[in-house]
Amino acid sequence: MKRSTLLVAALAAAVAGAALAAPQDPGTGRPARPSLDSNKDGAIDRSEAAAMPRLAEKFDALDKNGDGRLSADERPSRHGHGGKGGERGHRGGMGGLISADVDGDGRISKAEAAKLPMIGDKFAQIDSNRDGYVVRSELRAFHERERPQREAERAKRFDQRFAEADLNHDGKLSKVEVGEKMPYLAKAFAFMDEDRDGYLTRDDLRHGPHR
Repeated sequence: MKRSTLLVAALAAAVAGAALAAPQDPGTGRPARPSLDSNKDGAIDRSEAAAMPRLAEKFDALDKNGDGRLSADERPSRHGHGGKGGERGHRGGMGGLISADVDGDGRISKAEAAKLPMIGDKFAQIDSNRDGYVVRSELRAFHERERPQREAERAKRFDQRFAEADLNHDGKLSKVEVGEKMPYLAKAFAFMDEDRDGYLTRDDLRHGPHR
C-alpha cells in the first residue's frame, strides 16, 4: 500500500511539473498555443496555414492583398469579434482602424495610418479627396477598385499552383498529386471529387472549400 501511494504521488508531481514547464499565455495563465508562424517571419503562408484547417479554408478570403501570406492585420482575431479581449486581439479590420484613430475623430491621418499595415504606403491612393485623412468609405472604395487586380493575381497564382501539382500534365490532379503537392487538400479530396472519378479539375478546386 505504501509503495502504491508513493508511486501515485510521484506521478502527480511529474504531471504538475510538466504543466508548470509548459509555455504559458501571459493573458490567461493557460498553456500558450503553438504559433503557426514556423519560420518566424511575422506572416502565415499557405503551407503554415494548413496546420489549422479552418484558417486554410478561408486563406484566400483573408489574403486581402493577394501576396500569398497572411500578415498580422489580415489574420482573424484570436478572441473573435466579441467578448473579453476581442478588440485587443483584433489588430486588423475595424478594430485596427479604431485603435489607430488616436484622437477619436473618426478619421485616420497619415501619421495614424503609419501604424496600419493595411494602409501603409497606399495612403495617397486611398485618400481620394486629398484632405489628408482616410475614412471608412474611402477604404471601401479603394478595395473595390483594387478587387479586379487582386482577383487576377489570385487566378494567376491558382493556375501556377495547379500546373506545379499536375505532375503528368494531363490537366487534372490525382490523389497522389494532391497528396504530394497540395497536402492541405488531401483530407478534402473525396469531398471535392463530387463526380467520383478520382481526379480534381480546375473547376473542382475553384468551387471547393479551399479556393
